[in-house]
Amino acid sequence: MNPYSRFGLVSNTVSAAAILTVLAVVGPQVLTSLETVLGADSGAKATAIGGGVVVMVVFWLAMTEAIFPALFRFNSVRRIVLGKYYFEGTWLQSEKGEDHQRLSVIDIQPDGKGFIFSGYSLNKDLEIESNTLIEFSKMEWPFMTYKHRNSLSDGADGKRDGVGELQFEMNRTTSRRYNGFVQFVRSPDRLRVEGAKLTSGREVKDLRTLQGRQKVFAKYWDLFFNTSLRQPAPVAAPAPVAAPKAVTEAPKPKAERDVIIEAAKPAAPVESVLERMEETAARVERRKTDTRSSGPESIVPRRRSSDWSKDAEQDVTAEAKDADTKSDDEPKAAKGGQK
Repeated sequence: MNPYSRFGLVSNTVSAAAILTVLAVVGPQVLTSLETVLGADSGAKATAIGGGVVVMVVFWLAMTEAIFPALFRFNSVRRIVLGKYYFEGTWLQSEKGEDHQRLSVIDIQPDGKGFIFSGYSLNKDLEIESNTLIEFSKMEWPFMTYKHRNSLSDGADGKRDGVGELQFEMNRTTSRRYNGFVQFVRSPDRLRVEGAKLTSGREVKDLRTLQGRQKVFAKYWDLFFNTSLRQPAPVAAPAPVAAPKAVTEAPKPKAERDVIIEAAKPAAPVESVLERMEETAARVERRKTDTRSSGPESIVPRRRSSDWSKDAEQDVTAEAKDADTKSDDEPKAAKGGQK
């Protein structure tokens, strides 16, 4: 069963129901009016009835070919018509084979009563290797067989035209997974494919930018292939070029300030200071007069170091003599005490 046949069924059914409703409501009145106006003229009646049929056919075509296809562009309407067979959206598809690993972005977009299947594939280095554009498809739910074309290939590598078959996941809600194979016409090798539908609007938006696509691919590459995605080497930012300095005028010298030296104010009045100086001089003078007498004899001759040493020897000799004298007097005193 092709789920997309529901669109034709819905449009035809609704159009037929609308025409029959109009005939049931308006038909008897129109016939009565024709008999009243035309009378027994059968040729005029046939012409009028034929004109009515033409109007209904035009209405039918307008409903099925213009009005309903315009309504079927809305995802909400398509989701209601398709029900659990609604699989349109953005998918990430992994391709696995011998020495072959790729991740593809598949867009299944609405196209009237059908869909458009297209996408592109990237390798581990995030380089685009191929484009996919569907040319023919056959839907027998849950299988879809299609023929696709790679616009990036010139045909010399045998990878320009290919066929594929997908089996969608069957559950009570809409499909979120599929698996199958892809094979090029001129190649005997088959690539196993597995797809997962992106349900996050943020991830769908990230695929539109280079940085966002790298983040999304890194996440799903690990999930599909169980290996980390090779990250491209970061490009070193160029060293900032110093802008040439603008020629500015030499700074003007600052105006010199006048240096003002303030004289320290005396802590005490000048008279008191002079009085203290006079008193000090008087004391010094009195000390000098007490220590030495006035006249020419009071002048102390200058002495040498040898004179000091001689005086010291004399003092020591005198002290020794005094000690001997005392020692001689002590026995005498002792004898006098005994007597």
